[in-house]
Amino acid sequence: MLTYFLWIILFAILILFAGAMAWTLKRPQEESGESEEDLEEWTCPSCGFQVQMGTECIYCGEKKPIV
Repeated sequence: MLTYFLWIILFAILILFAGAMAWTLKRPQEESGESEEDLEEWTCPSCGFQVQMGTECIYCGEKKPIV
């Protein structure tokens, strides 16, 4: 009797896990706020640090200049 109960619990957990995976994959992908320009390298005009990604220098806080 206990064996059947454990199989039912295991089956329910697997069904819930599969449902969560299906729900996650079904959702439409939201576009992130990052654009192609945010992924380019640029040199900070204030401190000269070469920022590899982002729009703000991690050392001095200077924003990326608009070209």
